[in-house]
Amino acid sequence: KKKHEFSVLLTNNKKMKSLNLKFRKKNKPTDVLSFPSHHIEKKNVYIGDIAISFEIVNQRSKKSNFFLELDKMWIHGYFHLIGYDHKKKTDFKKMNKKENLVLNYFHEAI
Repeated sequence: KKKHEFSVLLTNNKKMKSLNLKFRKKNKPTDVLSFPSHHIEKKNVYIGDIAISFEIVNQRSKKSNFFLELDKMWIHGYFHLIGYDHKKKTDFKKMNKKENLVLNYFHEAI
């Protein structure tokens, strides 16, 4: 088994808007972006990068919890890195179910 490795950039809406425009041609900030990579090393697989808007996470956390909202974002980004998408409603449901399993694992363990 290989270990998945990835990086997380926690940044502001200005940077997220810039990244979203550059890579997705959408001129607005977004909550999370994923940049897959397949750099393979002996025991590890670098699967890519995740950028998360601190401002959006912080805003959403006013109604819940900052760490819960942050975990939702990196988990969502992680599933994109390993090949999931949500272009179709059925794909959204499948991805969302798996994300919730992981999120519940982390938040029930606390």
